[in-house]
Amino acid sequence: MLKLSPVLLLLCTLACAHPSQRDSDGEFDYVVIGGGTAGLVVAARLTEDPDVTVAVIEAGVYHKDEPLVDTPEFFGQAIGNPDFDWNFSTVPQSGLNNASVFYSRGKMLGGSSGLNFMAWDRGSGQEYDVWETLGATGWNWDSMLPYFKKTETVSPQTPAQMYAGSSEVPESTFYEYHGSSGPVQPSYNVFYSNITTPYVETLNALGIPTNSDPYMGDATGIYNCEMAIDHVKDVGKRSYSAVTYYNSSVEKPNLTIYLVTQATRINFVKDSEGQLQATSVDVTAVNSAGITGTLTARKEVILAAGTVQTPQLLELSGIGNKTILESVGIETLVDLPGVGENLQDQTLVAQDFQLLDTVFTYDELRNNATYLAEQQAEYEANSTGIFASAEFALAFVPANASALVSASGLSPQTKAQYELLMEWLTGDDIAFLEFIMFPTGGRTTVNPAPNSVYITLWTTLMHAFSRGTVHINSTDPLKAPIIDPGFLNNDVDTQLALEGMKFLRKVTESEPLASLIVAPHEPAGTPTDSEWLDYIRKNIGSIYHPVGTAAMLPQTDGGVVDPKKLKVYGTSNLRVVDASVIPLIPATHPSSTVYAIAERAADMIKGLI
Repeated sequence: MLKLSPVLLLLCTLACAHPSQRDSDGEFDYVVIGGGTAGLVVAARLTEDPDVTVAVIEAGVYHKDEPLVDTPEFFGQAIGNPDFDWNFSTVPQSGLNNASVFYSRGKMLGGSSGLNFMAWDRGSGQEYDVWETLGATGWNWDSMLPYFKKTETVSPQTPAQMYAGSSEVPESTFYEYHGSSGPVQPSYNVFYSNITTPYVETLNALGIPTNSDPYMGDATGIYNCEMAIDHVKDVGKRSYSAVTYYNSSVEKPNLTIYLVTQATRINFVKDSEGQLQATSVDVTAVNSAGITGTLTARKEVILAAGTVQTPQLLELSGIGNKTILESVGIETLVDLPGVGENLQDQTLVAQDFQLLDTVFTYDELRNNATYLAEQQAEYEANSTGIFASAEFALAFVPANASALVSASGLSPQTKAQYELLMEWLTGDDIAFLEFIMFPTGGRTTVNPAPNSVYITLWTTLMHAFSRGTVHINSTDPLKAPIIDPGFLNNDVDTQLALEGMKFLRKVTESEPLASLIVAPHEPAGTPTDSEWLDYIRKNIGSIYHPVGTAAMLPQTDGGVVDPKKLKVYGTSNLRVVDASVIPLIPATHPSSTVYAIAERAADMIKGLI
């Protein structure tokens, strides 16, 4: 039970968002660890029942009306800021010349949904079906689709928003795959550079078709991606879990949010069947406004701390690989070797190109002080204009398996692996590479020249063959875990990155885009393969999409949670509901997938599934 001094009781009113009078003693039906994307979804859905009490533990604060979060054009500017970000770092990566890689995770109410780049997309249907094939019973495209829809409200594209090569989707068909009454308000962009159409047409000419609606189960091709930007309710602002699921629940007397408070351990007793029963969560104050004590769970503890901190907390609580736990002196309660394994992530590396000055891009904000002032004034007055936008053109591309297998520099073992996976690699509905176009400069290590205009193109590996780990090496719950994603630790991923970068260079040398390109900016000139690889190893990073460290798979296959109920093996009432349960990452920006998982998890907890 939570014991608070009078001073801490006063601080609690500051640190807790709408503290429940009924549960001021620190006892709740459900205790949710992590007030991020998934945690706030589950908390909001459980508290729809007024007789159910829920506490959410969140180490960050609520950045209400914060421009660095809310303003779409400011995306990415809060990353690395300790007021918003955990600022993790990987161990030195052997595939990257032993460099460590910055690893962003949202430390705020709303988590990474308030920190990410706002892309709102899905993988192809087969990528969710394969979860069930791997052993995640009940998890497939058909079971996920209702929850994709449940989380969102979105309207069809207007003709002006449709890319070259698109065809209009009938509204009746559109709403078979899109939601019309969910909390998150994704939308299509309100600003388009005049470089977008030539870029799309060039990809079309090179064999990458325009996809009129990638949300229907085939997410390959070039398409106009929805963005988590609200143009209906909170106009011109980021739409994320704190301003949607939480704001709609903030007045509920049965919901308590403990801010600047970090969970440090889950406590258990043995039930009558020998299973571990989670009874409470130890917490500590992050600063003087936080709470230190123990929160009791009458029914369940729900773990939504994310792919990095969910396995960390499991291990700190005695659930994990016995050898790892013994090495730091933690008693093993459940020997579960899959905890912290199966880390998967997606990498990206940028190149940029100078354009003719007849092209209009976001560089106008840097080059034209008058335009900048006009747009700032428009956004401040009406939440419209360029600051209410973040234009990305996304292309998801299957791998060319035959070229990849015959590429030089691959080991015989790697070639054999690719030959075994040939059917998957040559499929036309699963992407291995994503190409991202953003009409601006300043995204590489070489600064843009004054009064110049650029296009930035990223190569992203969607299905890296590397598998990494997240583990503790200390009993200190405030010490960051050891993160090792294994970036480019195999020939396959390295070759995919190389071929992707070279293909994008080919795009810029092809018409109609080529006529608008002045020259490559970074890297300049025409790199050799060796120079490309050197550039990639020095500049590649994470796109911050880690998944998989508490996979919903059979325990015999390294699973951590039972896919039928998302309960941790060996426990009766500890569930995991975040991205760590994903067994195989889909070719997508996973935000909307995490929302859908959490929505489905909430129905599981309610007994509806």
